[in-house]
Amino acid sequence: MVRPAMLAPFYSACPVCKETGSRPVVAFRELSYGRCTGCGLIYKREQQPGLGDGYEEKYFKHNRAKYLSRWDHRVRKCLRQVLVCLEYAPHAKDLLDVGCSAGYVLEAAQRAGLKATGLDYSQFSVNLCRERGYTAEYGSLTQMPFPDASFDIITLKHTLEHVDQPMDGLREIQRVLRPGGVAFVIVPDAAYYKIIVMPRKGRSFRPDRRGWQHHVYFYEHNLADACARAGMQPVKAGKDILRRRLAKGARAPYEYVRFAFLWAWVQVCRLTHLRREIQVIAQKPKADAQLPAQKAEAA
Repeated sequence: MVRPAMLAPFYSACPVCKETGSRPVVAFRELSYGRCTGCGLIYKREQQPGLGDGYEEKYFKHNRAKYLSRWDHRVRKCLRQVLVCLEYAPHAKDLLDVGCSAGYVLEAAQRAGLKATGLDYSQFSVNLCRERGYTAEYGSLTQMPFPDASFDIITLKHTLEHVDQPMDGLREIQRVLRPGGVAFVIVPDAAYYKIIVMPRKGRSFRPDRRGWQHHVYFYEHNLADACARAGMQPVKAGKDILRRRLAKGARAPYEYVRFAFLWAWVQVCRLTHLRREIQVIAQKPKADAQLPAQKAEAA
């Protein structure tokens, strides 16, 4: 039973479409979530003030996600994702990773020949990346310390759901992207089976697990819609975005077998609601490059 006196309003309306109507999803003593009656976004309606431990050293060292382990596996996965981005922005020279954590994407981007920069709200994360030799800046997604049109690729992996104002964050990405650049956004999937069948027992909403951290849960369609509302054009969305250009020569058989396996796995996940995340690649329109400087600044 929720005790209203312990809770404070978090979102009074949907942070994406601004619809004020919502249906209850789950409620705990410390927080509650609702589903927008407009776009379907699941968002936090109330939360106990001061809930959670923050995102410093304890978070990275003791989180169940084990952010400081499995380095090689995480970098290989990130490299595949960076190569996917390069298929949509082959001209790219540099990359910004927002929520750079321990630096997996930064290492992958460097291996792909890109100049990599990280951004994180955690000073521990920024210091760790700098100690490992990467360029990293302290700052938030909603107020990035970079000029307009600074990067060709921006990756945002499991960061958007942590932000109080996700649309402000997506608009900042649009601002910092160069025309023709792409944003690669990964968030938890609101259609994940544990969210559907066991919202109280799964980790997604529980206040002692992800509940204090995650403020919104997107579906594939409203994540793409949110990117479009922020001024970017969604070009690909799915449970996993696979590379279109496979290796040739001696490596080709391995690549094709691997692609077939992953494609089949993605279809299974879509039907059974397995796999916890969804992905969207969104591009900043190239037409922005033709705007007069004064008009671009006003926009």
